[in-house]
Amino acid sequence: MINKFLSTIDKYNMISSGDKVLLAVSGGADSVVMLKLFIEAMQKLSVTLEVAHVEHGIRGEASVNDAEFVRSICKKNNIKFSKLSINAPEESRLAGMTVEEYSRKRRYEFFDSLNADKIATAHNADDNAETLIFRLVRGCGINGAASIPAVRGNIIRPLIECTSAEIRAYAVENGIDYRVDSTNSDNKYTRNYIRNVIMPSLKNVNTSAAEHLNEFISDSAEDNDFISQVSIDALSECMHNDKLIISKLKSYHISVIKRVVTLYFKQFDISVDRLHLNEVLLLLDKSGKIQINENDFAISYNDMLYLHKCSEKTPFVIPFFDTISSNDFDNSDVDFFCDYDKIIGKVYFRCRKAGDSISPAGRGCTKTLKKLFNEYKIPEYERGSVPVICDDFGVIGISGYCVDERVKADSSTKTIFYCKIPTED
Repeated sequence: MINKFLSTIDKYNMISSGDKVLLAVSGGADSVVMLKLFIEAMQKLSVTLEVAHVEHGIRGEASVNDAEFVRSICKKNNIKFSKLSINAPEESRLAGMTVEEYSRKRRYEFFDSLNADKIATAHNADDNAETLIFRLVRGCGINGAASIPAVRGNIIRPLIECTSAEIRAYAVENGIDYRVDSTNSDNKYTRNYIRNVIMPSLKNVNTSAAEHLNEFISDSAEDNDFISQVSIDALSECMHNDKLIISKLKSYHISVIKRVVTLYFKQFDISVDRLHLNEVLLLLDKSGKIQINENDFAISYNDMLYLHKCSEKTPFVIPFFDTISSNDFDNSDVDFFCDYDKIIGKVYFRCRKAGDSISPAGRGCTKTLKKLFNEYKIPEYERGSVPVICDDFGVIGISGYCVDERVKADSSTKTIFYCKIPTED
């Protein structure tokens, strides 16, 4: 057992000489055996050990006794012991979480607060198989199928290649006492139901079910690492000005395309679920948009896929406007200008309305704004934010695009009315 333990540590490069390793010890067989193995190998690994225990407040006196049991082992072996006591049932209710979710959150917050180089948990091969089943039935892809990684950040799992049966056999052979959590038999907890009902049923089909599930997990982890790296490289290749070039993206395999799209939106802290991901993929073959959440849209237009954020703000930034002598006017830095003296009444800015039309200067025709926006290839979702400039007679211009024939500036113009759209600065 000690050789398998050390082999796993070496295989995944879990520990460096001089590390302070925090062991998460509940008092159960797995964590106590892990503690004993670390004590035996401490000199060989050249590490400092500390132990953390969380008392969840679920089993009353038995839970308190578990904590004291772990404390006594630490005292006997001169190992620093830290404990956190919580009332998981009540606190999880107030937090709107399940007892399992809340307990896990508090445990890892506590572990992190102790500032160790590595945090060792006693997850084993059976836990890994159970996690795979849990994730599969709830819905996951190959990333989730990789299950519990041997190393995640500073969290290490040196028993991940040992079965539950091996660990308990080692405890018996070496006279190692451990505590038995009575709630482990309570099948109202999902994890217990999988462990106590589903896994034994699978082992009735094949006695090596747990081992085969772990082989699948290992293969999935390797494949996931490969696809993840290819996808990161593909994202870099397809990105241009914070947008994805669709034609480049479509040159990749669908498994990579899905990852790239997911990674793209993750850059903006947007999580895309399976339903929305499939909708986004449809945009790779047509122009359009889909709503990902309340304010975020995926847009496909002109061979680009990108994020568009909406808000409750004014549909467009109110332009700056003024008048100036035509002799002093420079049109290089404005979004719209016209002959001030040809304006009828007041000037105001608004969004487009159904039926709006304009006679673009020099073209000898009248067009609806809908047709004009189509000509200018303005995406549908942007049209509501394009300022339409009007006087009391009608539309006189589209900021950034055109001026109406009626108010255009010419050689006789004395005063120029102009406007420009302020930047966010």
